[in-house]
Amino acid sequence: MKDNSTILIPAADADILHTLDGHDELNEQMRMIDLTEEDLRLLRLMKPVVEQEIDYITDQFYNTVLGVNKLEAIILEHSSIERLKKTLREHIIEIFDGNVNEEYIAKRLRIANIHKRIGLEPKWYLSAFQNLQNVFIAVIYNEAHRDVERVKLVRTVTKLLNLEQQLVLEAYEKENIREKEEQYLLVKNELKAKIAEFSGELIDLSIDTNAAVEQLVASSNEVNNTFQRTASSALETQGKAREGRGQLDSLSGQIDLIYNSTNAMEQSVNELSRSSRQIQKIVAAVQDIADQTKILSLNATIEAARAGEHGRGFSVVAQEVSRLAEDTKNTVIRIGELTLQSSSLTSQVVGEIHKVQELTESGKHQSLETSRLFSDIVDSMQSSTQRIVTVEEEIKVLIQTIEGIGSATAQTAASAGQFKAATDNL
Repeated sequence: MKDNSTILIPAADADILHTLDGHDELNEQMRMIDLTEEDLRLLRLMKPVVEQEIDYITDQFYNTVLGVNKLEAIILEHSSIERLKKTLREHIIEIFDGNVNEEYIAKRLRIANIHKRIGLEPKWYLSAFQNLQNVFIAVIYNEAHRDVERVKLVRTVTKLLNLEQQLVLEAYEKENIREKEEQYLLVKNELKAKIAEFSGELIDLSIDTNAAVEQLVASSNEVNNTFQRTASSALETQGKAREGRGQLDSLSGQIDLIYNSTNAMEQSVNELSRSSRQIQKIVAAVQDIADQTKILSLNATIEAARAGEHGRGFSVVAQEVSRLAEDTKNTVIRIGELTLQSSSLTSQVVGEIHKVQELTESGKHQSLETSRLFSDIVDSMQSSTQRIVTVEEEIKVLIQTIEGIGSATAQTAASAGQFKAATDNL
């Protein structure tokens, strides 16, 4: 570094703004930073000094940059230190050519695209340019001895570095916008495809669901009809059970009458048995009388034989009495036999009546038990009928709910179709 040199700055005639044809927005930017033709002349005046100090400038720049591990890794991955130093020397000297033209702008934009491609973030680019600006200021303060010259040179260098940063950052921004648009388009197309696929599946699912709901409604209606028929049959069965219980009650009454009748019959048969026993006693008495009469008739016959001719008439009477006694005896024996037979039959009738009474008593108990069972059946049928009616009402509510689901599914399918159509138009 040569401390004894100086930069002679001529007086400016007028501050004429630098402009480029066809770059209205860039001209506005240069107007805002007040970049004039005088600034470009000052850059050209500084060029020899910069060329003399170029190695110092590049070394100072990269000493700072290589102190950041991340930046060093980027450099070593995509290039080499010496190669980048050579490029930076050329770049800096071009700045001090003072030619801000189409080529100058295009080259800065290419540099920005290279920085973006290798992954250099804007913050590191700005930090590096600030470092470069500091080095330039140090050189200026060493070369210019008057404060007025120093200020003017620093201002000019700052304007050019600011313009270069604007160009590079704008290129960064445009590239970011382009990448975001590409990413957005990629995501949009992918999302569109996914939504279209999802909408198609949703439509198919809605159609299948709607068909299943319709089938479920039909099945539910069939089940409802079956429940209605079952309820009707249950009511009819309940009526028949009540009728059967009434008939059993009537049968129980008739069995009671039969039981009472058998009791009366048993009493009558017992009376008949007692009469038979009385008849048997009478028959025995008559038989004794007949035996005695026969003895008397025999005695009369004996006495008539003794009387001879006078007792002949009496003998005839005695024979008739004997014959009558014999007939009486035979009749009494026959009556006795019939009485015994009647008594035997009466005993058998009494035995059968007892059996009938036992069967009647058993039938009465069975009739009462059956009547009780029929009462339980009627109560159970009534409870079942009430439950069937309740289930029938619940099934009606279920059918209405299913129909509502079917309507919602159809609406979902329509919405999915509209959604798919809207997706196709994206």
